[in-house]
Amino acid sequence: MRIPRLAVVATAVVLALAGCGQATGGGATPSTAPTTTAPADPLERINEAGLKLGGSSFAFTIDGGGVKGEGVRHAPSQSMQLTISASEEGQEFSVELIQIGNDVWMKMDLGLDPGDDPDMKELADALGGWTHVTKEAAAADVGALASAGADAMGGAVLQEATDLKETSPGVFTGTIDLTKNPDIDVTDEETLKALGDKAKNVPITITLDSEGRLSSFVFDIPAAADVKAQKVTMKFFDFDNVKQPTPPPADQVKER
Repeated sequence: MRIPRLAVVATAVVLALAGCGQATGGGATPSTAPTTTAPADPLERINEAGLKLGGSSFAFTIDGGGVKGEGVRHAPSQSMQLTISASEEGQEFSVELIQIGNDVWMKMDLGLDPGDDPDMKELADALGGWTHVTKEAAAADVGALASAGADAMGGAVLQEATDLKETSPGVFTGTIDLTKNPDIDVTDEETLKALGDKAKNVPITITLDSEGRLSSFVFDIPAAADVKAQKVTMKFFDFDNVKQPTPPPADQVKER
């Protein structure tokens, strides 16, 4: 049994972007002074847009490479809700996750067919119901899936980019080196290795809304060896207009 790699890394990216500006290290620190003019440098503008996400509530989606997901991030309650599904090598995978502070409720469907095997049926039932754990315990189960949201980004979205330019108002194109932008990890180590030098020139398109907030990211990951070309799109919208996530009903939750 294996959780599809793409589902895990894609979810981690969404949670990382949704956590922009929350951490105190590893990225830019939000300024307390109001910004009167937008910075001229495209990289600065994009990273400033990431900082604006840090204090916002919003909805988000992800679509690409067999992964589809949607969720909300509610800033006042430091909470997030996410549903994501994926298919890789014929294996279906889905996860639902609610994070409120340090509490995480999650359930997974690995597409298991238990048949008549009682052990497999027990495993499928255990994964398919809501389980309440701490964020740290959830991270131990599914890697970056549960921990990326609050800590991964720190504020800066891109460490560096090449040929980054504004092609139309609020729309930026360029390329990034995935090996030098660890917070934008849209691949796993195996895929990164297969990409080789191609990982150093991945085309991106970034869109900001009329208020200078991140609106969308598009990554065009090239084909290499047995890695298929992938277009991964993430969108952010409904700023400060989302409902606060709530825990699932207590009678549906198992404690661990």
